[in-house]
Amino acid sequence: MNVKHAGGQNDSNDTHSDDSTAADAADDWKRRMREVQGAIMVASLVEVILGLTGLVGVLLRYIGPLTVASVIAMVALPMVDVASSYCQHNWSIAFL
Repeated sequence: MNVKHAGGQNDSNDTHSDDSTAADAADDWKRRMREVQGAIMVASLVEVILGLTGLVGVLLRYIGPLTVASVIAMVALPMVDVASSYCQHNWSIAFL
């Protein structure tokens, strides 16, 4: 909110208006969405390259299903508390 003094000049300490903060929030959101989109594109390219080169088959000789299951459990179990705190507001949407 800009404050005008008797001479009609704006207060220099407060230069941001409510409109500019809303625009900044929208720009931040767009920037974050572009980062997420870029990360998804890079991850999909890595997956395609791994599939085309046959590297997954070579890795599966050394990595069995028991290893994969235990790694997934070690990564996912600590996240249960965080996920449940986010889901506690609306469980019907969380089950989707």
